[in-house]
This record gives sequence, structure tokens and C-alpha cells, in this order.
Amino acid sequence: MRSPLQAVRPCLAAALLVTACPAAAVELPNVGGEPMSIDVVNTATASYHFDNRNDDRRYPSRYLDDNYGELLDRLDAQINWWRLQLGTRLNASFYVARPSATSLELQQKVLNDEVLFELDDAARELHSRYRTTVYPAKLWLTYTQSNVEATVGDFYAQLGRGLVFSVRKLDELAIDTTVRGGRLVLDRDFQLFRIEATAFAGQMNPLRVDDASGRRLHGEGSPLFFGFPGADDLITRETTVDAQGNPRPRTVIEEARPNYLEDTVLGGRLEVAVKGVELAANGALLLRESYTEEFNRCLREHGADQQAARRLCGGEFPEFNVISANPARQHNTIRTFSGSLSIPSIAERGDLYVEVAGQQLRDGHLDRDDVPMEDVSGYAVYLAANARGGPLAVSVEGKHYRRFFPLSANIDVSVLSNPGFNAPEFEGVAYNQPPTAEPIYVEPIGAPNLCVTGGRGRVDYRFNRSAAIYAWLGHYVSFSERQANYDCKTDDANRTDTWDAAAGTEIDFDRGRSHVRAWAGARQSDEADTGHLFYGEGYVRYDIVKHLAGAFSLQAQGNSRRRYRPENFESSWVEGDNYLALQWSPHIAAVFGHEYTSQPGCEPGKGDELCHFFNGGLQWKSGSRRTALDQVVDTVQLFVGQRRGGLRCVSGVCRFFPPFEGARLELVSRF
Repeated sequence: MRSPLQAVRPCLAAALLVTACPAAAVELPNVGGEPMSIDVVNTATASYHFDNRNDDRRYPSRYLDDNYGELLDRLDAQINWWRLQLGTRLNASFYVARPSATSLELQQKVLNDEVLFELDDAARELHSRYRTTVYPAKLWLTYTQSNVEATVGDFYAQLGRGLVFSVRKLDELAIDTTVRGGRLVLDRDFQLFRIEATAFAGQMNPLRVDDASGRRLHGEGSPLFFGFPGADDLITRETTVDAQGNPRPRTVIEEARPNYLEDTVLGGRLEVAVKGVELAANGALLLRESYTEEFNRCLREHGADQQAARRLCGGEFPEFNVISANPARQHNTIRTFSGSLSIPSIAERGDLYVEVAGQQLRDGHLDRDDVPMEDVSGYAVYLAANARGGPLAVSVEGKHYRRFFPLSANIDVSVLSNPGFNAPEFEGVAYNQPPTAEPIYVEPIGAPNLCVTGGRGRVDYRFNRSAAIYAWLGHYVSFSERQANYDCKTDDANRTDTWDAAAGTEIDFDRGRSHVRAWAGARQSDEADTGHLFYGEGYVRYDIVKHLAGAFSLQAQGNSRRRYRPENFESSWVEGDNYLALQWSPHIAAVFGHEYTSQPGCEPGKGDELCHFFNGGLQWKSGSRRTALDQVVDTVQLFVGQRRGGLRCVSGVCRFFPPFEGARLELVSRF
């Protein structure tokens, strides 16, 4: 059973919403002889952000994320009748005492040269942040019967192990991307063999508001996304000089432009299972919108004043083309396909999965000389195998990827190209998730999966039902950590050799009401040509629960890490998160947390000193649906204190969360 601390901690860690758990539905009278039910879950969050101590005089964003309030609401509703399910999710974001680019405090900092940016830079930063937004984020209708499932609207999808295509909800990273379109799944068992076929098509639908930063995503506009937010004109001031040499301020209006050009996808899977062997073929075609040719032509036609021309042309023809960007963002047609072999049971002692994938990037964007990007092709091989015998279990994962790119969304994520209209916080939105063959919490450096060969083996030994030990060892050779290396040049100047090892234990006692989960590990990457250390880390992670009496228990959960990356820092630093919770199951949990880091710059004016972040939280769960009050106040969570900023990763998908300092109250109602 999920512990209260584990339920509270995601809220403490990343300001995430509580996911919808199974709840008693509202039963209605039969309609047409078929029962009907309605499930409604509403999550309302009120927060206030104090100064989070991340000021940096170079960046306006660091001065514009303090001292404001926000109200977030997520309403999920489903109607189930006969073979149909109709669902929707309405998202709403409201902000109170929003940061201002014209505040007296900020004006004084600019006048005194305390910051290295101008007020117009601050205005651009705020143009797509902290905007009141209400929109129908998800909408779907599903028909289900034996051997058939058809969906119109939003749906998640994964082909194979994620090499070809994968969109799903990642609560830990506040990512919830779906396909909005249509999907059909058919399966048939012919006794001697079974066939399952899946086909889908639609446009990609990422969330339009990033809760952690208040940044809003604006699409170009599609009939599929009715009621979604649109961009506004950007109004700034600039000073020019007249013929007499006198300064003349003037108002500049930049036409509204999107920061997301909706991606279109077509995909499918065919799987045949014969006598315990499953063979599958997967394919996805990603089609992008691009205005590079029109933008270049417009620049040539209005090139007398380059700055004015870029404003004019950018408004008419949105252009995200950045030469240094991932090639997947610079091609309009991407074909990804794979074949897989799966043997779910080998003599009831093991299993095997192998997938081989290919990728083709075509229709490259034009550079400023109208020369298209070259075509790119790559491939990937992934293997996973498990063997079991008595108390011993062995698992192996391996990967060999060459020029295999993430299907990054067509979003303007550059922090420099279009200030005022960009959305760098959405950089992690992608439509595939190649297996990493690494622990899920590893933070990648560079783009290690682009050009890599390696794998990991794990051995588990169980003494009895209550005690087990395990260990793993991984080795990876990457050619894309030290620099981008999109050409996948496999020389020693690009190569890093990484070893990753860990060992741990799982112990249950007090008749399963208490447990210890603890492991320690180390990771070291070396540069092949110099032999110098590229990255090093040692860590301890733990989750300990001790039953006290009756419904009371105490839980400790956290990690402590020592890290070193000579390329960025002269010395190593430590960081960690440690939480302690007193639980009265299933109703109340009281949590205290301490986080720390000595990474240089963790606070303004600090070098390698330790920065501390303290917080506390309370959680209440009603534990029943008997009364209307139990349904309205199903779960309440209160957080007060600080959270350190940093990179959060789940199976190779990462995003940066800014530090938080303030209070948050969350109410979940279930009907």
C-alpha cells in the first residue's frame, strides 16, 4: 500500500497535482436499460511564492518569480454508459499580485546598474507568463467492446518500448502530453495465433501552462484545439535618435506569434503471437509545420532595418530555426519504425525482449542561404532479458543507439531567438522515450542516448519472503555527452566511459507493516582521450517505515549525494533530500523535510557554502465516501517552507524545477 509520505512527497517535491485514484462514482438511473455513472475529481491548489533566493543579475526570469500568488484548478469528469466513456479535463490558472516589469523596485535596480538587463527585457519575459488561462485541456470519447476499442479525442499511446513513439503522463515532471485525434485497436484470437492491430492519427497536445513557472504555450491554431489560449501582441518601448541627434522614445508593437506549431502524427502497431512468441512491427510518421522559406524571403524583402524586419517577418511567419538545435527540430518529416521479438516465458524461468528501430529525418529546414539541412538517418537496438531460479534472479538490459534522436516537440525553446514569445520550460516535451538501460533517477549529461553503447546487469537474491539483497553493474560508452556530436563521430575526443554500480537490501518485518529499502551506489565517467574524470558521484538512498502501534507508523525517506563535474566546478559538492513522516493511517500524515546543497551559486553571494531548505507538511484523507463532506474534502495537503531547485529525471526524461519558498494548500474532491 502506498504510504502517506509517498503521497505527500510529490507535492512537496515538485508542486504536482494529486492523481485521480479510484473513487466511488455517482450512480444514475438506467438509460435505455444500461447503467450510467459519473466520476468527478476536482483538484484545487492555492499557493503563494515568496523570494526563492535564486536572483541572478544576468537574467530577468530570476527576478520575476517571487512574491505572487496562484490558483490552479483541474476538473476531471467521466461519464460511463453502455460501451461508451466520455471524459474531459478542464484546466484553469489564475494569478494574484503578479510580478511586474514596471515595479519601482525593479526600475531602481535597472537605474543603479544592479542588473544587466533592461525593463523591456523584463516585459518580454512576462509576456507569456502568469496569464489567466481557462481551457479544455483533454477531451475524449471511447467505445469498447470485445476485440474492439475506438477513441476520438485525447489518448496516450506507446509503440514497443518507447523507441518509436511514447506519450504518457509523468506526474513527477508535470508532463501530460496526449494525441488529439482518433485511435482504433483491434485484436482477435484464432487459437493457433493471436493478432492485435493499433492505428492512430492526430495532432500532439501538450499542456498549455507550465505550473512550475507560469509559462503559457501558444499554438498556431487548429480546429482540434478549440478554446485553447492564443498569443497577444507584444508592446515595448525603444529609444531612437532623430536627425538632430535627440533621443526619441517610441512604442514598438510586435505582432502576436505562436511558440508551438502543432505537430501531426500517424502511427500504428501490428502484433502477432504464436506459441509463446510475440512478433511486432511499429511505425510513426511525424509531420511538422515550418515557415523558414517564407521567413527568409520576408527578411530579404524588408532587410534595410534588420531588427524591424525580424519583428515583422517573425509575426507573419513564426520561425524557430536555431542552427545549434537538435536535428529533429530542424526536419519537417520524421519516420521512425521498429520490429520486436518478445518471448514472455522461457521454460517458466525467464523472458526475452529485443527491439530494432530505424529513424529517418527528412525535409530539412533552410538556412539563411536557403540551403536545406541534410537528411539524417539513425538506428537503435535494445535488449532486455530476465532469468529466475529458486532464490536467484538475474536481469540484463542493453542498448546500442546511433544518431537516434528524441522526437522533440516543435516548440520555440531557445532562450535567445524570440524573447517574449519563446517557451524554454517546455524543452523536455518529446514524443518518444528510448529506454536508458540505467536507473530511473540518473541525470543525463549532454545527450548520452544519441550515440551510445552499453548495458546493465542486476542480480537479486532472496533469503526468504522478508529479506533480499541485490546489486547491479552497468557500463556505457557514449560519444554525445561531452558535446552535441549530432554526426555521431566515434573518436576518443568525443568518448566517455561510464561505470555505474550499486548494492542494496529489502527487509520486511512486523508482519509486513515495517520495512527497510536502502541502497548505495557510485557512478564515474572518464574522458577516453585524456583519462580525466568527466563526472563522478556517490550516493545513498533509503525508504524506511517502522510500525509504532495500532494505525501509527514512522517513515524516513531520502537520499544523500556527493557529485563532481570538473568541467563546470572546481570542487565536488553535496546535495540531498531527507523527509520524516508520522502517519496515522489512513487519515493523517505530518511531514518534516530538510534539503541541502553546496553547489556553487545555490544562493546569491554564496560560494561552496551549504544552502539549507526546510519545509513541513500535513495531509488529511477522509478514507470514506459516506457523507458529502467526505467527498468534498477527500484529501487536503498543506505545504509550508522551501524546496531547492534542480533537475528532476524519470527514466531519461528530465526538466529543471526552480526553487520554491512559500506555502501551498491543495484540496482534492471526489464524487
